[in-house]
Amino acid sequence: MDLYTNNILELASTIPVTSRLKDPDISVTKRTAICGSSITLDLNIVEAKISAFGLDIKACALGQASACIFLTHAIGTDVDTILKLRKNLKTFLETGNFSIGNPFTRYKYFEPVQKVPYRHDSVLLVLDASIEALRKVSGLKTKTN
Repeated sequence: MDLYTNNILELASTIPVTSRLKDPDISVTKRTAICGSSITLDLNIVEAKISAFGLDIKACALGQASACIFLTHAIGTDVDTILKLRKNLKTFLETGNFSIGNPFTRYKYFEPVQKVPYRHDSVLLVLDASIEALRKVSGLKTKTN
């Protein structure tokens, strides 16, 4: 089964931003242990919501495609929204039960990844970085599960 479908490759090539913020409120670098994908995410935050983001991503097409889906709609999201999205995405990857609503429905394109559990972390990477950043800014604990 091919993980890198046309939909995944198209998303990976259309990340909305690929440069860092000059003066972010917070920067977080996350790395997956198995494949070595990494992301440095810069965020500006207003009223506990993402107001701007910057990105340096060195990840496979799965990580890049996930970043594209999330970051296309990230402005205005808060930690609770991202936690819910992460929970629903993880459930989808593990069980096939898709319950992700708008504006993140393009995560359905990750169906082939269900059969390759060691690649799930690449898909979740941008969400984990966002959750950690928002929690650090608000002084909350950084556990993502």
